[in-house]
Amino acid sequence: MAVQANQGTETKKKFSLFSYIRETKQELKRVSWPTKKELLKNTGVVLTVVTSATILVWALDTGLQGALGLILK
Repeated sequence: MAVQANQGTETKKKFSLFSYIRETKQELKRVSWPTKKELLKNTGVVLTVVTSATILVWALDTGLQGALGLILK
């Protein structure tokens, strides 16, 4: 037997701002929020990684700029 496709049986839900806000509030109640200690620890890790990456990119840029300056002399 052939499988028939659903034709017109699906109905689209109309967007409702109020139901969206209500569902969002319900979902936020289920979120596992970090403790203050975890938040401070993770913030420290992020700041350390960002600072290290910034210094690395600066050092590479400065080194490549110097090398290019020597080559083009």
